[in-house]
Amino acid sequence: MVETRYEPFETHLGDPETFADGPPHALFARMREDAPVMWTTAPAWWPEEDQPGFWNVTRAEDVERVSKDPETFSSALGGFTMRAGEVGSIEVQRSVMIGKDGAEHSRMRGTVNKAFTPWRVRDLEDELRARVAELIEAVAGAGRCDLAADLAGPLANATVCGLLGVPEEDREQLNRWTDAFLSSDDEVAGGMSGDEAMLASAQYLAGLMQQRRDQPADDLITALGVATYEGRPMPADEQVGVFSQLFAAGIDSTKGTICNGVLTLLEHPEQLALLREDASLIPGAVEEILRWTPAFTHQRRTATRDVELGGQAIRAGDSVVVWLQSSSRDPRAIDDPDRFDVTRGRKRCPHHAFGGGGRHFCLGAGLARLELTVFFEELLARVDDLRLAGTPERIRSGFVDGFKHVPLTFTPVRHPHVAA
Repeated sequence: MVETRYEPFETHLGDPETFADGPPHALFARMREDAPVMWTTAPAWWPEEDQPGFWNVTRAEDVERVSKDPETFSSALGGFTMRAGEVGSIEVQRSVMIGKDGAEHSRMRGTVNKAFTPWRVRDLEDELRARVAELIEAVAGAGRCDLAADLAGPLANATVCGLLGVPEEDREQLNRWTDAFLSSDDEVAGGMSGDEAMLASAQYLAGLMQQRRDQPADDLITALGVATYEGRPMPADEQVGVFSQLFAAGIDSTKGTICNGVLTLLEHPEQLALLREDASLIPGAVEEILRWTPAFTHQRRTATRDVELGGQAIRAGDSVVVWLQSSSRDPRAIDDPDRFDVTRGRKRCPHHAFGGGGRHFCLGAGLARLELTVFFEELLARVDDLRLAGTPERIRSGFVDGFKHVPLTFTPVRHPHVAA
């Protein structure tokens, strides 16, 4: 076991510019082979509370070990992003479900689970299909659109807001809070900090919950208002944490995966042709898209005790960053991982797009899979000759892998045969 922190080569993974052109897959491949658990010294501008650096975990087996051992690798101590303040302050990060440990996390997750039961998710399919069709029809006449702004973003927003019970007239505001939570890109965040977004969403939720006390509804806001734990109401800060995480993660992850998925298919036209020939391949293709382009690059944990990982001595208090985009391409976990193949099928397509397992595995995974499957079924049935109409603009972030703008042109299919 190595007893000193050793940095065999520079990574610059703490710098968002490293991700300006997409995930650094060549770097991840080198790290997996030469230094699968590797120390990175923090740059001079790094937040003082996060000095002196962090451990990078790049192999699938090690990512799963960290993710499935919350007693040793805490989400709450240092937050869940590489830098403590990358998504709001550490206090904001600790207020949401993914930033909780132990009983607090179990209490919050148990309340939300009822919104994501398999049968409730299945019941949303017709609604989702109609929504995607409506969005596509709205831009069909022009033969062009911004995939992020016109299709992916509105679909994700309407789906999450419908589950929460947010009135339609307020849904654009949730987009602004989502952008402020998850992006260090000034253009996307609109000058609002994560802490300001959390305060605004808390005030907004308080008003909605008062309405639900008078007029209960079949939505998650009503469920939060009546949730109890050991006979006591759910604390107000935990209600806000659940609300904020669901709209922040649910909107951005689906939007990002749709954009990344369409761009990946355009980069692999032979794979796109396979899906056009056989729509039954689309559910498996969704798994391959999730593996190929996870919407979130990493998750951070903080060691609660001294422990060995990948031959390295991790000390109590050290930051440990698991790279989901690396582990999803680990050749030890998947055959020929650098080949995009929509025919793999779900069983042959392991990935960590929803986390590395354990308590923090994404509880909205089933809904995300359904949204993505329906979207690609409807898109490929309703448009043809799909092409880029300009250069896509990435969000500046080391945490979110997404796009601000993806300009497309296409030819509408006048009489689509849509998958049932």
